[in-house]
Amino acid sequence: MELYALLPEMGEGERIARAVPAGGWILELGCGTGRITRQLVRLGFRVTAVDESAPMLAHVEDAETVCARIEGLDVGRRFDAVVLASNLINARPELRTAFLVTCGRHSDRVVVEGLPLGWLPKEGKTQLGSVSSRLSVDRVEGPVVRGSVEYTSGSHHWHHSFAMHVLADADELGAALTEAGLRLDHWLDGPNGRWFVAVPA
Repeated sequence: MELYALLPEMGEGERIARAVPAGGWILELGCGTGRITRQLVRLGFRVTAVDESAPMLAHVEDAETVCARIEGLDVGRRFDAVVLASNLINARPELRTAFLVTCGRHSDRVVVEGLPLGWLPKEGKTQLGSVSSRLSVDRVEGPVVRGSVEYTSGSHHWHHSFAMHVLADADELGAALTEAGLRLDHWLDGPNGRWFVAVPA
C-alpha cells in the first residue's frame, strides 16, 4: 500500500476528462489509493471510487467510496462514465469479462487503460517520481507474459509478480469487448496506445 501512495500522477485525469462530460459523475473501478481519483476530483468530476481493499480506500479523499470487488458489483445507479484503469483489462479472460460487464452495467461510456496491443515487455529500469522500478520477464506462454517488478524508494523495497494476458491485435480486443456487450468507440491516444473508450455494442 505504501508503494501505491508514492506513485506519481501521470496525467491520467486529463486524458479521461477528454472522454467525459465536464462535471460528470464517474465510477472508478480499482481505484487503489486514489491517484487517479484525486486528479478527477480536481478537474471538477464527482467520483465514486471502488476498491476491495479498505486500507487502500482510507487514502481516498473528496469522493464517495465503496469497498467491494469489481466482478458482480452493482451500486444501483448509472454514471456518466466508468473508468477501468491500471491494466485491469489484462486480467485472465474470465475476470476481464466480469470487469467489463460491471462497467457496462453502470454506464454507456467506459474509459479503459490497458497494455498496448501486442505488448512485448522490455526488461530494464524505470523511474516513477521517487520510485524506481526494474522489470524482469520470466517467460511468455502464448498471450500470457509472466514476470516481476522490483520497486525501490529510499530504504523501502517491494516485489510484485505478474501474469498479464496481452491482447494481440484489434480483432482480439474487439472480441473481448463483444463478449461483455461492448465495442470499441475510439482511442484516446492512438491505436498503438493504452487508453480507449468503449460503448454498448
